[in-house]
Amino acid sequence: MTSNETEHEAAAHAAEERATRLARLINIAALFALVGVLAGSLHLQFGIGEQPCPLCLVQRSAMIGLAVGPLMNLLWGMRPAHYALSILAAMVGGAGSTRQILLHIADPADPGYGPEFGGFHLYTWAFVTFAVAIVGCAVMLLWDTPFRTRDNGILHERRGMRILAFTAINWVTLDLIVIALSVLPECGLGMCPDDPANITGFGDVPGWAAVLSLGLLAVAIALAVVMDRRWVPHRGVR
Repeated sequence: MTSNETEHEAAAHAAEERATRLARLINIAALFALVGVLAGSLHLQFGIGEQPCPLCLVQRSAMIGLAVGPLMNLLWGMRPAHYALSILAAMVGGAGSTRQILLHIADPADPGYGPEFGGFHLYTWAFVTFAVAIVGCAVMLLWDTPFRTRDNGILHERRGMRILAFTAINWVTLDLIVIALSVLPECGLGMCPDDPANITGFGDVPGWAAVLSLGLLAVAIALAVVMDRRWVPHRGVR
């Protein structure tokens, strides 16, 4: 093998590594975007006291499925199947949000369900989120460079990247646990009410403080995981 061929292979390998790192950052950004959406729904429920309807719960469940793809990409490496799972979840969530939109636009006098944000109800923003997710996953599937590197996930990444990734993963996971547990008081083990009664919320500022405290807990857990892997040399993690 000539020196030119060696240099060409080294350059190609470096380009693939940069592409993989960029793909990881995009997946982390996607998780933080989902954190924002889920934080808004949690604040609406526990801060304001607005209980989610059954279609709202369908959309929340789809958000959980939407997070699965980026979570798997970061933990086990970039795979087309991971993006496909997120697309399927987004299609289910998009169907639920479309159903809710059509229910409320059928009657011009219908004010819609729940408060508005930026001139639109949350189920409309959910539809936008699912549509953007489908397009984003499709674009990432067309970009095949990260798939050629045989990526094994963030465990062998630099420490800063691992902290950022674990923070996003833990924050989303904590949000999803809270959402799953919050269904039980409203629905029990049976059918959820079509128009659930509102509850007494914590208030605007305390509600946001409660949501952001999950973020601080996620950072703490991420640091603990990274430091544990940093200080155990036989695991071979940088």
